[in-house]
Amino acid sequence: MNNFYPVVGVDVAKEFCFYCVLSPDGKKYLEPFKAFNTKKGLDFVLNKLEKVEKAFNRKPAIVLESTGHYSPRLVHFFCKNGFEVFLVNPLQSHSIKNSYIRKVKNDKVDAEELAKLYFVCDLRKYHPSKNSIENLKIFSRAFSNLSEQRVTIVNQLISAVDQVFPGFTEVFSTVSSKTAIELLVNYSSPDELLNATEEDVVSLIRSCSRRSLEYAEKKYKLLVKCAKDAKDTGVDLAALYEIVRIYAQNLMYIDNKLQELEKLIKECAITIPEVDLISSIPGFGKKLSAIIASEIGDISRFDNAKQLVAYCGIDPSVKQSGNFTGTKNKFTKRGSPYIRKALYIAAIISVRKAPNGKCVNPVIYDYYQEKIKSKSRKQALGAVMNKLVRIIFSVLKNNRSFVLITPEEQVALYRSKIRKVA
Repeated sequence: MNNFYPVVGVDVAKEFCFYCVLSPDGKKYLEPFKAFNTKKGLDFVLNKLEKVEKAFNRKPAIVLESTGHYSPRLVHFFCKNGFEVFLVNPLQSHSIKNSYIRKVKNDKVDAEELAKLYFVCDLRKYHPSKNSIENLKIFSRAFSNLSEQRVTIVNQLISAVDQVFPGFTEVFSTVSSKTAIELLVNYSSPDELLNATEEDVVSLIRSCSRRSLEYAEKKYKLLVKCAKDAKDTGVDLAALYEIVRIYAQNLMYIDNKLQELEKLIKECAITIPEVDLISSIPGFGKKLSAIIASEIGDISRFDNAKQLVAYCGIDPSVKQSGNFTGTKNKFTKRGSPYIRKALYIAAIISVRKAPNGKCVNPVIYDYYQEKIKSKSRKQALGAVMNKLVRIIFSVLKNNRSFVLITPEEQVALYRSKIRKVA
């Protein structure tokens, strides 16, 4: 690390931050001071840092911890004002907090310890991504979070429906389908369904399912039987009926918002060439490619595939001490959980066969079949995820679409290039 710069350690909080300035030789230059995260407070910080810049004839480096949604605003502010920012992983910052024998923990000390990291760790400068990538990341993460909420609400709805309509899930195996949700919103109790006209219910089923009249009438008869049985076997509580309706309405609302987000992701992804490059790999659809591209950002940040693997958190942990070497090592999981989830889905898709019997990705399929001979299914999928990341790195680094070739063809191609160089 270049030690010719003054350093500012920033302990981030919601309403205010503590700042500690160290001189280029690592000594405390200014006593830690507090500033609110308002315009007035941040202008006060800039004024202080201007004086530091004049004193050392260099703009100070900013070191702060990645703390949820509080740090991005400050990172954006300092980058906008021309400062070099180093965003520290909490695992790194925690490693230096025991440098004092005496146990001391407060905001001033934390700010000073963060500044010291600049001199003892090989910190990487923060490079802001393009706005299009950042927008895509926000949309993709919102889609992922909303999808998880949907799963929770579906489970809660099934729990309530099983008490009110014990046989409803036999009539509609997928309670979260559009037809089932519409029925539960309009007829959340057995009495409401039995009191409704056959014409209304059949019309609703036909319009939602887009199926034939015969299908709708058959479903109606099953629902009527289900409602009659539920009057004797179900729980007759007004609160449960309302809960069923509320959950169904929430599910309907979330589905609409997921459709909106999917449209926004699609519109945003069109402007990002990295999405097309990743989607050229068999098994990667546009949605998965958008998530992965937005989480990776600028591929130039990574010098080799191994760094990208570590960034994704799918590098194996190491357990070794003396003569002991651990063999059951799990993923470090120190990277983005969103990209790991997307890679896991892509790995499952890549090792499957299509309905026509053809492999989605023959090379990955063969690789998986070879790995599963000596490893468990989970370990083999982990190896596939690792290989997929290396393929993604190659595609993005070379700025070329994926070309499906066998390992033997790849070796032959590599050897021919070596001969040409020689």
